[in-house]
Amino acid sequence: MSEHHPVPEEEDPLAGLPRTGARRPALWLLLIPAVLYCAAPLVANRIEPRVAGLPFLLFWIVAATVVSPLVIWAVSRLDPAFDPAFAEGAAEPLPVDDEGGHPR
Repeated sequence: MSEHHPVPEEEDPLAGLPRTGARRPALWLLLIPAVLYCAAPLVANRIEPRVAGLPFLLFWIVAATVVSPLVIWAVSRLDPAFDPAFAEGAAEPLPVDDEGGHPR
């Protein structure tokens, strides 16, 4: 059996990230795009009324597509893990070589 050796703080690529149990209520907003897309066949599955010349179902899908990046942007602003102050001091979570190339 191998022994578990904890990674020192300075070598931990995830140091500073919120640990499990961290309160991040803004992430619940990410359910909005999923609910919009999943509700489309139940709520908007009809041709009439036409909105901007589009059948209602197609308009619903276009609207959900426009709303989704706005919700994702809002979550990125509200979530503490995406705080700009955190991003400046955070270590890169992916290992890369010293020459600046891509991992192989």
